[in-house]
Amino acid sequence: SSGINAEYGDYFSMATNMLKLSSLLLLLVYSCSSSDQLLRIPEEELSVDNYLILVPDFTALQSELTVCAWLKKRLDQDRNGIPWFSYATATSANSLLIKAAKHNILYGSKVYEMRFSTKIMRDEWYHFCFAWKAGVNVDYYINGVSVALQGDIPAGSIPLGGTLILGQEQDIPGGHFDPNDQFAGDIYQLNIFRRALTLGDVTEMYYNGRCAELCRALSYEVELSWQQILRRGEVRGGATLEDAECSTWGTVVDFAEIVMDHLNRRRQ
Repeated sequence: SSGINAEYGDYFSMATNMLKLSSLLLLLVYSCSSSDQLLRIPEEELSVDNYLILVPDFTALQSELTVCAWLKKRLDQDRNGIPWFSYATATSANSLLIKAAKHNILYGSKVYEMRFSTKIMRDEWYHFCFAWKAGVNVDYYINGVSVALQGDIPAGSIPLGGTLILGQEQDIPGGHFDPNDQFAGDIYQLNIFRRALTLGDVTEMYYNGRCAELCRALSYEVELSWQQILRRGEVRGGATLEDAECSTWGTVVDFAEIVMDHLNRRRQ
């Protein structure tokens, strides 16, 4: 009898602790969950019609900025570097072109090309950040690690009045897409900051995970947020907005499965 009572006492204690952890988890999820939609560029039917278009105001970003996003490519399409962020103006179609491989381009006092060597796997989430301060520094981070760039540090300022495209590379503002220069996969939590973030800033973002909110200090530095991009932008062609699987309920279900697995192990 005493053994049975002791066993029930263990379960009661464990259940109490699980309830406390559940309450804490719910509090964290409600305070740290982010926008629950991602942009999906389908890989089944590649098309230059699939993208998100936006006309942003880059006035506060002309000489310093950081662009960060989570990406998951769905195809092995490294032939042209996988362009995922294309800002084109009347001055230059590559006013700011950011790719997942090979090179990035920024038009400041002239055209600056920054080459790099890396390879990303398909169907895996990666965190990318491009950080730049005119004439001072330029950095590219993948999963919180700085990637070596070949080329000069861009000087000058980015032209205004451009068009931002996610998923295609522009050859003229708003169009003239090349079928070989497109992204197929998911884009999530793309935020543009008004300063060049540090390695510490980027590393913290990466290790906080895809579904975490930005820390308060960084949130004050955002010039254009993912929520604003989705609200102001137009999704065209076969591109869609999909569940990012960062919802409160999904997190709770995952936690419940962990709890049940733990209880089952104790019974064995």
